[in-house]
Amino acid sequence: NGLVNVPGGTMSLVQNHGGHAGVGFSNALACRKPLTASAPLAIRGGAAASSTAGDIPPPAKFGVGTVLAFAKAQLLPIGLLWAILFGLCYPSAGVAFGEFPIVKYAPHGIFFVGGLMLRTAEAKEAVRAYKAILLGVSSILFFTSAIGVQVVKLLPLPVRDFSIGAALFICMPCTIQSGAALSLKAGGNFALSLLITVLCSTGGIFTVPLVLDRIADIGGGVRLPVTAMVLKLVETALLPLMAGKICASSSKRIKSIVKNYRFYLSLFVTFCVVITPWVQISRSASQGVFHLVSASDVTGIVALLSLTHFVFLGWTFVTSRMLGLTTAMTKSVVFVASSKTLPLALMMIGVLPARIGDKGLIALPCILGHFTQIMIDSFLVSAWKKADDDEDDAE
Repeated sequence: NGLVNVPGGTMSLVQNHGGHAGVGFSNALACRKPLTASAPLAIRGGAAASSTAGDIPPPAKFGVGTVLAFAKAQLLPIGLLWAILFGLCYPSAGVAFGEFPIVKYAPHGIFFVGGLMLRTAEAKEAVRAYKAILLGVSSILFFTSAIGVQVVKLLPLPVRDFSIGAALFICMPCTIQSGAALSLKAGGNFALSLLITVLCSTGGIFTVPLVLDRIADIGGGVRLPVTAMVLKLVETALLPLMAGKICASSSKRIKSIVKNYRFYLSLFVTFCVVITPWVQISRSASQGVFHLVSASDVTGIVALLSLTHFVFLGWTFVTSRMLGLTTAMTKSVVFVASSKTLPLALMMIGVLPARIGDKGLIALPCILGHFTQIMIDSFLVSAWKKADDDEDDAE
């Protein structure tokens, strides 16, 4: 260190801990105190930098990595948008793909993966969750039907057959496939989702004719093939789920694979969810179903069924919170109890008396309602999952 006499005081040249030169100045009224490494002097073009410079975060960069991260987080809604647009524009491709066996067994694959990921503790928790079960079953079979039909009556569509189709779709029980799959992707209790799905799909076979007759004033005296529908439910959901659970429980290697490749299994579930509406839209487009009505009619149908679906989402979420359900159970109730099944709706249209109306026009709101609810729920799944992940990161 050295001292240099200057007019009015003394300038000291010191070396800080980083090996860089510092400058200190003192006069007759101030004590001599060299600058230290904790407070270096910023010199233009010099090696020392201001201590506050590192506190300024770098500007956010938008590039390929950001786009890929967004696509990964929003994979399901992006896939469904692709399915709708590609199915409408190039229906022949979807019709041809529909001939492959994977389309037929896509629901089986979803429940098999669900069985692989199913935890025993989660299943036990689901069985004991009587509040969630009662809320889900009552909402699916009665409350959403009653509320939704009133919305349709308050906001009738211009074509009477469209209003009948919307009311019929609203009176259906939950979906067998997409509701449980979406709750699985959102981080819900999959065992609870499956339990509610099985109860309502089975109970709905007996309650739907009554609901249509008493609440919607549609199709009195309609009978359904009960035995065939129950067997279909067992084959599609219960047996694949049990097979997946047995595989995961009987082999540590399989359990390790499920743990390490969870993302790819989720990707497979997304694929199975997307291909089904793609094929259905392609078949409907190839048959000219969407040419039967104008764009304004389609917009009105989608707007009405979107409104009713948001009402269902609000009802299930608020009542779940009022009952004090956990977040995982709330997700299961919300996604399963807010969805309506398309296959049963189309089956019901097939057995309705001819005097009800044009069955092609009645089917259109059911088809559009099915795709509308999947699109809304897919965005909700991504947003809800991201919010939970951000909350976990913050903790």
